[in-house]
Amino acid sequence: MAINFSLTSAERSEELIGFLRNSFGITKLPPNFSAEVQAWKYFAPHPWWTTARSYLLETEKGIAAHGCLAPVRFAAGNSFLESMVIMDWAAGDLIPGAGLLLCRRCIEARKSSLLAIDGSRDTLRLLPKVAWFRPQTDMRWYARPLKPWRRFLRSRRGGRDFAKFCRNLRWKLFPELPATGSWTCRASRSDDPVFTPSGDFTPILRTRAWIDYLSACPVAKCNLWILEKDGVPSGHALIANLVGSARVADFALGGQSTLEESTQAFSTLVRTLAAENDILEVVAASSLTQDLMAFEACGLRQRKRSPILLADVSKTFAEKTTLEIKPMLSDAYYLHDPANPFLL
Repeated sequence: MAINFSLTSAERSEELIGFLRNSFGITKLPPNFSAEVQAWKYFAPHPWWTTARSYLLETEKGIAAHGCLAPVRFAAGNSFLESMVIMDWAAGDLIPGAGLLLCRRCIEARKSSLLAIDGSRDTLRLLPKVAWFRPQTDMRWYARPLKPWRRFLRSRRGGRDFAKFCRNLRWKLFPELPATGSWTCRASRSDDPVFTPSGDFTPILRTRAWIDYLSACPVAKCNLWILEKDGVPSGHALIANLVGSARVADFALGGQSTLEESTQAFSTLVRTLAAENDILEVVAASSLTQDLMAFEACGLRQRKRSPILLADVSKTFAEKTTLEIKPMLSDAYYLHDPANPFLL
């Protein structure tokens, strides 16, 4: 049976959505599959990838698998290392192992490593068994309620909701947020830079053009905040507001920072978000220990973890390297259920 691997054209959007709905068993189309999001995610110009990024694996009988490639770059001195994440990864039953074959074709076509970030139960059961995927440090998710009463008013207000309100009220008040030191937070301007951290890990390479592309996500209301120390821009945070749940898509301080600096900067960010009228909780995630310690110091509590796997056939990365993983690398910062967007 002939198998074709090719880019999707915008003219086939309806056909593709039909395939995804069948593959995922979707009856009501979620926001991340809307035509507007599909145009941005699959076809809009990307600073690192100007052509379409949606790939199909097909036979004469129809679509066998699909994946949208999101390019990722990691900093390596004055250069960078290419990688990618597959979003909207789905396979039908026309070809056995179609999903893995699509992954392999994408790796071969791009000559790049491939990151798998979380996924469905089937995905999490399958990929660890594949020889060319190796586990990385998990990305852990943390959250803190900011306005428990307003969150309660949006619930069904049953017994369980009241118990959650009492818990969230306690979590809002205790522990108190740490002092902010000389850190301040302001909305970004068009000429502001973005920042890449350094340390005993391989950091994500940030550019303003890439952050601006991510900020244009049609699902979430995204804002870029600049973190200043003694009045000097020293870090940034990309925030996606999903119906009151503020997801920290990225939090980064430039260069090598201390735990105290990370904690003070993040405390400044949480205070800034708490002052926003429409933000009811803050959610953050990272694979880096120092980030997680800063989240915990600011009263965020761990809620879940996302397993990370890396397929690095060409040996781009050192075998025992720790990769910096943040929600902005995939659709994790905007994927949500509109009826229940809150983590707490």
